[in-house]
Amino acid sequence: MTYRIKNWNENFEKAQGRRCARMTWVAIPNKHDGKGFRRIARHDSATDLFAAWILIIEVASKMPTRGTLADEDGALSAEDLADMTGFPAAIFHLAFTVLTQPEIGWIERLAMSPLGVGS
Repeated sequence: MTYRIKNWNENFEKAQGRRCARMTWVAIPNKHDGKGFRRIARHDSATDLFAAWILIIEVASKMPTRGTLADEDGALSAEDLADMTGFPAAIFHLAFTVLTQPEIGWIERLAMSPLGVGS
């Protein structure tokens, strides 16, 4: 399964970032009154979810296709994210489950291979 941050270009790509071949920072919206954010804030594992979300954004900003959790080796798993960030795989498993739910919708599941073949 390949995951992509929904609306990456609209929310996380800014003019300065578009000029960078390799990102060393990422712009993060600071909207705290949206439905998705408030639903996450009420979740029993809100802190883990939000930490995972920020780490996912940071990793996604450095991918060959920004916003898509796949590198030259293929789709990134929760375990890959744990290896890359030093945080537990469990928070990324939780994030993939919760953040893909329609009522939050911050992450999309892609019905394609990591190399873009398929639909």
